[in-house]
Amino acid sequence: MKISIIGAGNVGSNFAARFRRAGVEDVSLYSPSLGNMSDFNPQEADVVIIAVTDDAIPGLLASLPSAPLTLWIHTSGSVGIDAFEPEKYPRRGIIYPLQTMLKGVEPDWDNVPIFIEGDDELTSELAQMLSPRVAPLDSLSRRRAHAAAVLCCNLAMYLWSLSERVMTEAGLDFSMLRPLMELTLERAVNGSPEQSLTGPARRGDLGTIHKHLDALDDETAEVYKLLTQNILNRFHPELKI
Repeated sequence: MKISIIGAGNVGSNFAARFRRAGVEDVSLYSPSLGNMSDFNPQEADVVIIAVTDDAIPGLLASLPSAPLTLWIHTSGSVGIDAFEPEKYPRRGIIYPLQTMLKGVEPDWDNVPIFIEGDDELTSELAQMLSPRVAPLDSLSRRRAHAAAVLCCNLAMYLWSLSERVMTEAGLDFSMLRPLMELTLERAVNGSPEQSLTGPARRGDLGTIHKHLDALDDETAEVYKLLTQNILNRFHPELKI
């Protein structure tokens, strides 16, 4: 089997490495950054995997020639399967890993959930080469899972960056929050995040909330106020900051 992957970034490079370790000998990476897109011929591949940014997928597909015998797959969480026009891509599928990836850093593939879409059996076979945790998921549900991943990963990292700033302003090292972060994660995954909510907003402690706001820089205070008011709306709707 010959697999051609367009995109040599975080996802594409990790997919290529995993397929090679699974025994696929002919795996090629193509990318403008590698300067080899002129060598790409989809008709020579059994599978073409599109591993570029979500916004780049439509334009890339529009620029590529048709190869009706080839299985076309993209790896996006937010782009639907309808990105592949059925007339041009009669064999199409999606393999979406619910995991952030870094180039050169191998994920713990055995624990990475993989969501697939499409009727071609080869899509499932390829996904099983990546991880044993494979499940079908339609485009809307996958988009919701992707949004959930952004909330718990990217947006949480932004909040951690604000916490780091506040700790630095207090003359403290961010690593001092690690025990709290680890316990918070353990409570979230072993129970219910909503039931695990605590803190001044959960208690309705407006006095403490206002003291915090007075101690924070403008950007951090704006985020703190927005999220805190949302928690108050859920548990103490009568209270306003």
